[in-house]
Amino acid sequence: MAAELPSSLRLRLAAAQEEMRSVPLPVRWVRPEGVHLTLKFLGEESEARLAAIREALVGAGRGSASFRLQACGAVAYPERGAPRLIWVEIRGEVESARRLAGAIDAAMAALGCAAETREFRPHLTLGRVQGTGRAQGAGSGNWRTALLRAGAQASGEFEVKEYVLFQSRLDPGGAIHTPLERFPLGA
Repeated sequence: MAAELPSSLRLRLAAAQEEMRSVPLPVRWVRPEGVHLTLKFLGEESEARLAAIREALVGAGRGSASFRLQACGAVAYPERGAPRLIWVEIRGEVESARRLAGAIDAAMAALGCAAETREFRPHLTLGRVQGTGRAQGAGSGNWRTALLRAGAQASGEFEVKEYVLFQSRLDPGGAIHTPLERFPLGA
């Protein structure tokens, strides 16, 4: 489950990804059309469980109103040592996003899906640093400065009015996410 981004923000993220390609790290970039705010990752589920998942998701957002978030520039995660991800930090009504993610997690846990053990930390993943590049990146601090400069344009506001159940299919060029159903907040 995820919140989609407006096309104007996707364009800024794509431009930031293009500029960040000059950073000396081996990064597998997420397709710009695939960048979204993940609220809950289910993994592989059978077609037979899909109806129950959809039914549980309908009620998860009933108590939530729409909320506004801000994408605040790209950074490496973790902040220290070898990077694993290039992501965009999220600010704004983060508590509303946490409550929604918690409600979705509880609805899925009631169906037997594994509950999250980590605190929800909203972000937009732009890329994943590949294997040996993690160690290479840790040895040089220059890439962090280049990343901050290049990722500064990865910013903008967006409103979350719904959450989406996606089907993900792995492809040689990256994951392809297909919306299966939309769930409006407060409905």
